[in-house]
Amino acid sequence: MITIYLNRKLDEPERRASIYGGDFHLLTGQPESLALVDWARELIAESFGDRDPQTAQFDIPVDEFIAAVSPLKSSFVNDQRTKELSRALVIAMGADPDETYFDLPRLRVIPSEDFLTTGVSYNYKAHRDSWYAHPTALVNYWIPVFDVVGENVMSMYPGYFQRPIENSSEGFDYDTWVAESRFAAADQVGKEERPHPLPTESVNDESEIRIAGQAGDIMMFSTCHLHASAPNTSGVTRFSYDLRTINLPDHLSGGGPKNIDTRATGTTLGDFLRVADLEPLDAKVLV
Repeated sequence: MITIYLNRKLDEPERRASIYGGDFHLLTGQPESLALVDWARELIAESFGDRDPQTAQFDIPVDEFIAAVSPLKSSFVNDQRTKELSRALVIAMGADPDETYFDLPRLRVIPSEDFLTTGVSYNYKAHRDSWYAHPTALVNYWIPVFDVVGENVMSMYPGYFQRPIENSSEGFDYDTWVAESRFAAADQVGKEERPHPLPTESVNDESEIRIAGQAGDIMMFSTCHLHASAPNTSGVTRFSYDLRTINLPDHLSGGGPKNIDTRATGTTLGDFLRVADLEPLDAKVLV
């Protein structure tokens, strides 16, 4: 049974175990999350100027939108302030800073009405993050930068948490992705040609749920949940960021959900930073 918990107060190891079991944890009003939202909004405002960023897509051509979004996403992910604020958020969640590492958070920008669904605004098809060579013991944070509704959030498919689905993850190698595809997003206009791992059978959407909240609300879930970008029909561009954390002892001991259908090669862990001091994860510990 998968449960959705709202503001449940748990020790971090207990919450982590719950998430490994497929549960969702929703946390609202967290000051450290709201600080990251404020920072993201500051960068967004710089990129879109006097325009309302949620409706700017209706006033500018696609190439101008890409020209604003591409450097915005890069600035957010690489700025030292983003790292410091992410660190503060993970500590506030109760994680052990010496054992916990986080991937740099990504800013997602998903316009409405099929304005742009590729490249910098790629609408992710149903996938597990582990298909992209993430380890199975990751905890995902998903946080909207502006309030969201059911028409512009993510589709979650909890019915597949312990149910394998045929997919093309065997063709995904992380080192190849970084070398050939990660930095090519701005060139993907109208057609997505990067080799994303995808389901190769139809997804049964009977178990689909969509969780919508206010800016800064945190949805925490297992990286092994099947999920997708819901088609945005809300009339506004969705801005959100996601952050992934891993407890290294859990990973090294084989903790986390069982791998039921992931065949990707390589690992993203070389990109992760230790919460305690923002030092990169030492690849030697992974051998």
